[in-house]
Amino acid sequence: MSIRGAAAAALVALALSPMQAQRRGSATSGTTAGGSVTFAVVVTDVSGAPINDAKVTVTGTTERSGRTEGGRLVFEDLRPGPYRFRFDKDGYISLERELTARGSAPIDVKVELSAAPPPQKPIEVVKAAPPPPADHTVDAKPMGLDLPSYINDHYVGRSPDKASGLSFTTGGSAHLLQINDPIKSHAHTDSDEFLYVLAGEGNAQIGSSNAEPMSAGMFLVVPRGMAHSFTARKKPLVVLSILAGDKCGAP
Repeated sequence: MSIRGAAAAALVALALSPMQAQRRGSATSGTTAGGSVTFAVVVTDVSGAPINDAKVTVTGTTERSGRTEGGRLVFEDLRPGPYRFRFDKDGYISLERELTARGSAPIDVKVELSAAPPPQKPIEVVKAAPPPPADHTVDAKPMGLDLPSYINDHYVGRSPDKASGLSFTTGGSAHLLQINDPIKSHAHTDSDEFLYVLAGEGNAQIGSSNAEPMSAGMFLVVPRGMAHSFTARKKPLVVLSILAGDKCGAP
């Protein structure tokens, strides 16, 4: 090599030496260029076992998010400054942590997540027991009655009608009906009605059926809840009415 060529090569080597030294320094600094920082995140449970697929959210000077793989996650090229980390994973209690990123070395962020307590069972609302049924017990006593004499003593006369209570028991009641004017359609929701004609003549309309003739000796049954009415032709129409059911009431 000539003296001139050797001198030129020496000059090139001197010019490249500072650039090579700068590259070596950058490669050994542990950070990326431009003063950025790196977070090395490790998420485990309290036993130290890595937690996979935990969501990590970073907010602050730079915002990032990601999920762990094998309990690890790396965030690179973040600007220095304060940051807040949030860690979320189904079945674990969420955790937040704050730190300030500065310096050139990667920053380790190691956290342990505690298992969430099992969900509480819904409180079963205990319905109050329904109130006991009302006591319909009455002071029932045995009786014997001479109906012809009773009718003479309690005759309806010219009144439109008359209902006389004869007997009341826990399961029903007996009434004497004396009818001159028509009895409008009505129904007994709590009892069936048994009718026995003692005197007079007339008709009974029960539900939608044809009118039933009523004369001495006739017996009729009206199921509870069924509308019925009475008319008298030979007055008064005298009927023994017995209501049988849960409640004791008037005819």
